[in-house]
Amino acid sequence: MEKFIYIPVVDLGNQLVSVANVKLIYESESTAKETLIHYNDGTVTKISHDDDTDYSVLLALQNALVASLQKSWTNVAPVTLSLNVEVTSITNYTIAPEV
Repeated sequence: MEKFIYIPVVDLGNQLVSVANVKLIYESESTAKETLIHYNDGTVTKISHDDDTDYSVLLALQNALVASLQKSWTNVAPVTLSLNVEVTSITNYTIAPEV
């Protein structure tokens, strides 16, 4: 069964983000304003947020992912992410394969 987390986004409310087949989660060190979730299928979810120099978004995402995946397969209610910074947008895209 698919698992999700809710991420609160300014002016959009809670948005669903999948936690299935996550390959890597990391925060852009150059700006500290975006956190990226890479999936096994080559897609990426970019979470844009206020400055986060202490990596609290990254840690919250990792903890929410673990909490979501530890739930029974029959319990599909999303885990809600609690953050100390505002998320301004969430975008999804696919990384083009290298030639």
